[in-house]
Amino acid sequence: MFEIIRDIGAITRQIQNISNAEFRKLGLGNNAFLYVIRVYERPGMFMGELADSVQIDRTTAFRTVQKLVEKGYLRLEDDQQDKRLRRVFVTQQGEAVYPKLHAFEQLCSDQLLENLSQSEQATLDTLLQKLLHEK
Repeated sequence: MFEIIRDIGAITRQIQNISNAEFRKLGLGNNAFLYVIRVYERPGMFMGELADSVQIDRTTAFRTVQKLVEKGYLRLEDDQQDKRLRRVFVTQQGEAVYPKLHAFEQLCSDQLLENLSQSEQATLDTLLQKLLHEK
């Protein structure tokens, strides 16, 4: 059954390759576009929450966020209650590019799932959630 995991990985890599090629010209290659999407959708996340949301280690996430701050897509703010923590927000530049990122993500999703019925999509979602949350 390990073929299932290989297939999931292949699908993921295929989408990442297409996305990275599409967004490289914006300086959002190497999956950096994911950070802008996640922060736009959940502004004010802590760095650790952002790392968890993109399923990447915190050191890599921090480096990527720093690059996105330098490129003008994200900004960091100290937390008001705990100055050791930093929250992440999109800038105007990040807000401006979000619709394109989201539309591309939606298009990929629609194309990937177009051959599945609504019932099959619901079953797939249930099974994937079970895989993600079984520890």
